[in-house]
Amino acid sequence: MSQLEQRKKIKIFINAGITSAKEISAKTGIPLRTIFRIKSILREGKSITHKSVSGRPKAITYSHKQSIIRTLNSHSKISIRSVHVNLSSKYTDAPSTSTVYRATHACGFNFKQPVMGPFITPLIAKNRVEWCKDHVNYCWENVFFTDECSIWLNRGSVGMWTRAKENPILKVQRHTPKLHVWGGISSMGTTILKIFTSNFVSKLYIDTLNEYLIRTADVYYSEGWILQEDNSPIHKSKLSKEWKDSENILVLDWPAYSPELNPIETIWGVLKQRSSKRSLNNLADSEVAIIYEWETFTPDFLKNFILSMPNRVNMCINSRGEKINY
Repeated sequence: MSQLEQRKKIKIFINAGITSAKEISAKTGIPLRTIFRIKSILREGKSITHKSVSGRPKAITYSHKQSIIRTLNSHSKISIRSVHVNLSSKYTDAPSTSTVYRATHACGFNFKQPVMGPFITPLIAKNRVEWCKDHVNYCWENVFFTDECSIWLNRGSVGMWTRAKENPILKVQRHTPKLHVWGGISSMGTTILKIFTSNFVSKLYIDTLNEYLIRTADVYYSEGWILQEDNSPIHKSKLSKEWKDSENILVLDWPAYSPELNPIETIWGVLKQRSSKRSLNNLADSEVAIIYEWETFTPDFLKNFILSMPNRVNMCINSRGEKINY
């Protein structure tokens, strides 16, 4: 039983006329010294309940926290040690570095590695918002989202199970080989994945569209489809434009510096993650693995990514054209 319960039982026996400590101990199992102490407290007329005490004063005050918040808001890259030094220069009762560290989390701050993104000027942000507003109610079902990316052999943030205390070592080549891929996704499925190692020039891009996109898109969308591509120079070159015009390909106007609006960027992340979990020893194995993973992307799997477009558009509008985390 708790200390308070013990004290209450002892008080009940004493009030009932049973004052012998031995007798109370025999009936309750409470140690004699505890009974003697409680009897002494009751004789002095004191309360048997614990008094609430203030305890040790907090090392960090409201003023300290406000100063930390102002410092972190003004200097997002500052170290905890520097925050502590800055706090110590203002307050003689500044808390320790470890207390400052805990206070930053208590104030809602977390130190995270930033995701690198393009520098968006006010004009670019304005154009992004205008484009998004024009496409709030756009029908994305017959759009083929296309892009290129590079995949390095045995590179990626992959965890490994181990019983050792040290982190496992994944041996990789000094100059990791890589493959370039081009692909397209839509609500109906994917294009055939194009894998190449040479520079992606306009002529190769045209051949890729002709061989890998048109055949697939015409099968999926007999009544017409729309090509989405970014503003890469090879996409906007005179040669590429003339060829697309000759083939009557409808191209979706796309805002500059807007990779996160393209759902295929998320697909590239999935493809890289799945491929990196395989033990690949050469480019040939990598090519087979990448194609295998690409072909697992079914229409049901892709549909959620295509349906995310309205949300991406609205998020971009709400962020006033700044980069969105998607």
